[in-house]
Amino acid sequence: MLSFRKAAADWYGRTMNVNLDPEEEVLTLIGSKEGIAHIPLAFLNPGDVSLVPDPGYPVYNIGSILASARPFKMPLLARNEFLPDLDAIPKDIARKAKLMFLNYPNNPTSATASIKFFEEVVDYASENDIIVIHDNAYSEMTYDGYKAPVF
Repeated sequence: MLSFRKAAADWYGRTMNVNLDPEEEVLTLIGSKEGIAHIPLAFLNPGDVSLVPDPGYPVYNIGSILASARPFKMPLLARNEFLPDLDAIPKDIARKAKLMFLNYPNNPTSATASIKFFEEVVDYASENDIIVIHDNAYSEMTYDGYKAPVF
């Protein structure tokens, strides 16, 4: 319903300071899993690569496989504050990658990402022609005054 999409766009504008057109830029789904699982079908061709966090939501990996693409796991390690090490992604993988999945605030690590990290991701994605999917399901589940940035 347009009234729901308008309410969602209004909420996003109030909380994230991002203006969306409810008719063209807001899509109602049964749940986030539906959207996440179908994004690879829209943007990946057989043999393409998706960059998926590990550990991460299994649907990132499974959706890529269902699209006949090859998931490449980006380890989320304590030594990197549970952020993917973009420099550790082999160049040949980066050239084949079409999607990168991110999830911050992160489940299951509870790690957060800074604006600086998101800027690095934008630069990396721009250099390698990669679409970044930010699964921002936990944006409102923060503590100690932290406000999750919007990718």
